[in-house]
Amino acid sequence: MDDGPMQQRDVLRNAWNWLPAFLEVAERGSAVAASRHLHLTPAAVTRTVRLLEEALGAALFDRVGRGLVLNEAGRTLRDVVRSARGELDRGLHDALFAASADPFAGRLRVGSLGVLTSEFVVPALIALRAAHPALVPEHQNLRTSEALAALDRGELDVVLHYEALDDEPGADTRGRTARARRAVERLGSTGTGVYCGRGHPLFARRRVSRADVLAAPFAVPQIGDSGRVQDGWPSEVPREVGMRITLLASNVDVCLSGLLLTVLPDVAAARHVKVRTLRRLPFDALPAIEVFASRRLSETERPAARELLLAVTRALAPASPRAAKRK
Repeated sequence: MDDGPMQQRDVLRNAWNWLPAFLEVAERGSAVAASRHLHLTPAAVTRTVRLLEEALGAALFDRVGRGLVLNEAGRTLRDVVRSARGELDRGLHDALFAASADPFAGRLRVGSLGVLTSEFVVPALIALRAAHPALVPEHQNLRTSEALAALDRGELDVVLHYEALDDEPGADTRGRTARARRAVERLGSTGTGVYCGRGHPLFARRRVSRADVLAAPFAVPQIGDSGRVQDGWPSEVPREVGMRITLLASNVDVCLSGLLLTVLPDVAAARHVKVRTLRRLPFDALPAIEVFASRRLSETERPAARELLLAVTRALAPASPRAAKRK
């Protein structure tokens, strides 16, 4: 009697129990990291992965020191399981809210960071939730690379970010495949300027020259995932770095201290300029900060995501350098 079909059914049935542990190890790089997320012991996670490998008759990881690195078979399975989990999550969502007459009902999972979050994304989500009470927005503050990875895993629906990342550094074939499953669009831009706080020596000076600005130290945000400084400062213009800071939004607080100059999005500085706690210094025109949105191709027609991006696009319009010049 041929046991082949029965054995295959057993493998498939058990695989549903083993795949979540496999995917966590694949995403996090070790059984220890995966165990914390799964609330299991590392030994239990390792044993589960081993059972899956034995059932498939193929190793899925190369053991490198204490870490686990996916081999070709593992990468193939990881991509399939990641995609299936995203589709399953979406299918469960659709099933839960199928009875609702409101196409906006359910979760909208959004990732963004810094000024983009506080000035554009959260206000848009609040307005969207007010208009559609059945909508449940979920927001995470994540770096662009982390947010896009979560998008590829099906853990986010929309990512808003400053950089197009057409040439993500270090991207391999898997990374290029993931990008091919995203829809990326430019939403607009926000103008920037050089600012100082009330206590800064340049704040009360009647005439400030370009040389005065370049002689003062700056608070500088981190290098973005594209390899460029996130405040858009031109690389060919040298400046003194007095502090490095993770978030562009945190530069507002640094600037208000009066200790250092900062490059800020005009929209983030506007309220402080109005009450004269910040001053915009005369300086060469700086490049605008471009704003982009990424979605999975399967999500491009979802009404809630589409309305969110329209709201952010409308909010960006008066913040663009061209609009600022007309004022």
